[in-house]
Amino acid sequence: MTKKSKARHQRRVASRKKIEAAKTPSYMQLEGEAEVEITAAEGEGEERALPSFSMLAYTGGRMRPKGFDQDVVIDLAGLGVSSGNRPILLNHDTTQIVGHSTDISITKNSVNASGIISGVGTASREVIDSSGNGFPWRASVGASVEQMIHVDEGETAKANGQTFDGPVLIARKSTLGEISFVPLGADNNTSATVAASLETEREDMGFQNWVEAQGFVFAELTDQQKTSLQASYDALAGSSVEAPAIVAAQPVAVDATADMRIAAANETARINSITRFCNAQGSPQVEIEAGQPVDLAEYAIRENLTAERTELLALRAARPEAPAVHSRTHDGDCTLEAMQGAMVLAAGVDLDAEMFGTQQAHALNVPQFLRRGINDEARQRSMEASHRFADMSAVDICAEAIRLDGRQVPQGRRNVIQAAFSGSALDSVFTSSVSASLLSTYNQSEDTTGGWVSEADVPDFKTNEREMLSKGPDLDLLPRGQTAEHLSHADTEESYKVSRYAKQFVVDEQDIIDDMLGALRETPAEMGDAAARLRPDLVYSILLANATLSDTVALFSAATHANLQTSSALTSATLRDAIESIMTQQDNSVNLNLRPSHLIVPVGLLHDAANLVNSATLLTGSDVQIGSANPIQMHNLTLVSDSRLDNGVTDPKSGTVNAGSATTWYMASAMARTIEVGYIRGSGRAPELRSFVLSQGKWGMGWDIKMDIGAKALDYRGFNKATA
Repeated sequence: MTKKSKARHQRRVASRKKIEAAKTPSYMQLEGEAEVEITAAEGEGEERALPSFSMLAYTGGRMRPKGFDQDVVIDLAGLGVSSGNRPILLNHDTTQIVGHSTDISITKNSVNASGIISGVGTASREVIDSSGNGFPWRASVGASVEQMIHVDEGETAKANGQTFDGPVLIARKSTLGEISFVPLGADNNTSATVAASLETEREDMGFQNWVEAQGFVFAELTDQQKTSLQASYDALAGSSVEAPAIVAAQPVAVDATADMRIAAANETARINSITRFCNAQGSPQVEIEAGQPVDLAEYAIRENLTAERTELLALRAARPEAPAVHSRTHDGDCTLEAMQGAMVLAAGVDLDAEMFGTQQAHALNVPQFLRRGINDEARQRSMEASHRFADMSAVDICAEAIRLDGRQVPQGRRNVIQAAFSGSALDSVFTSSVSASLLSTYNQSEDTTGGWVSEADVPDFKTNEREMLSKGPDLDLLPRGQTAEHLSHADTEESYKVSRYAKQFVVDEQDIIDDMLGALRETPAEMGDAAARLRPDLVYSILLANATLSDTVALFSAATHANLQTSSALTSATLRDAIESIMTQQDNSVNLNLRPSHLIVPVGLLHDAANLVNSATLLTGSDVQIGSANPIQMHNLTLVSDSRLDNGVTDPKSGTVNAGSATTWYMASAMARTIEVGYIRGSGRAPELRSFVLSQGKWGMGWDIKMDIGAKALDYRGFNKATA
């Protein structure tokens, strides 16, 4: 594999790793915005009805949600709606309640919603009042994502009756949680209609009152700022239109009036951002083309600069003046941070990788400058210098390390290397490469246990006890004048310990002399893979070993736990039986109503499972089953496949080899306590790295890597196992 191919492969793996993270049951905002309309309340006094709204929230196209570096498409065929009326919020803030939905419909290419503005706080009043003033509110949907796929460049995928070219992310399964009113949208090809004409009694506020309503202090504005705001005010004043009559929701063209509203809102937001920033910076002055200094806020508003461009000018103006002629020196550029970055680059890791901002990077002592903000100037200078020194030889690196230690570089290769090993800079430079390589492979390695196991940080290596209180009995009928009985619980307890797993490796002085630094590039990557395998090895060992719980019964038991099916090859019928087994579990005769979340299969059953879980219809021979639709889809199961189930796995703690099976499959519920994975508190839930210098007849440098982790099944009710 060439270097370019390898780099391209690493970027693709990193991209897929981000997508896998989206499969975890965390709540995400996938925003599909469209215009909304408010229906005025009718009636008076106590008979007055609440205002209502309607919206076309999404039309099935590409979007670029916050936090994503690629376009996203919500596959409406896999979009579910949580039970009950959905909350309607302002800007996805759960404390800003606007109202609730009364009807949400999802078609093959759109999401439509209508409801009541039932909130009583400032959020609902802001929506009602600003809508009366003609502000074009838009809608944004918030959803939890259960299954996301990545479409690479050059590939295509279908969703919502459309064909999308990669690169693009497609949320194949998601659940609509809430809908929010937002001021700006990303999906402007849609529109909503009004159920009835909106009557308002809006009085002309006057220009000064309008300006102060936008958050400005009128007396503090310059003439130029007032001129720009006057243009926005005039645009809004001339945009009054009657609401349309009742029509079916459909894509419509945005007319000139709507464009003016959007432009005016954008202009107001731009001016507001510039004014706030400049006020916070003490009204900075800037010199434009060697002319007289001018007020930055006035200049930015007049020249139609963005808020970001304004901030950049302010930062440049705040820099100390430098002489017209700039010079670069080796000693000035070849800093410890530059050398650390050079070694990270030599290991094949990008300096701007997102992983450097994680808690794992902190635990592994990745160089601090890589963990600073992306716009930090010192970080940018060090990164730029790092590229200049990335191809240095091992001896050259040792010579620079001696100089960084403040010592004189001796003559001769061996003397240079031995002197470098006696200092601290070489340790820091080499360890930066080791930690970056280790972190890169640890983050990129696939972990199929995410989402259906729980995690915990424990204080020490002592026994961790997890008490399981059983459900209490139902409330009793209490006759008049009688005393209620005390509630009592039975409890069980599961316990486990966190164990330490470790390895070390060394780089011999002879390798440095021979300029052979392969161990610094390859061995840490292997260590990262080994550390990443620990968690799934522990978890799947528990499944395959079927160990005994504290009730003296095996985790999977047909008679006692009712979560083991035999002679149950994977079919639609046995899959329904497994779902039923989890959903009907009880605790102390109390119905738990658990919902299965993950179907866990060996690789040998992956394609059969995908057909059962993802197919729109279920086929028996050449006939479609009654009802045509696939009822398994309603459970929104996340499909998980791991080769450990086929090939077996060695338990990292006991060394026991647990045999696998290509026909045995499992189901889990994230609502229940299944398997807990514990980490020592403060470890960042990642491997930890330590360096040392060889002595006592050995010359060179070494590193040891440790990982403190443990796992234990806590309860059987969230699991089901089926054997063929």
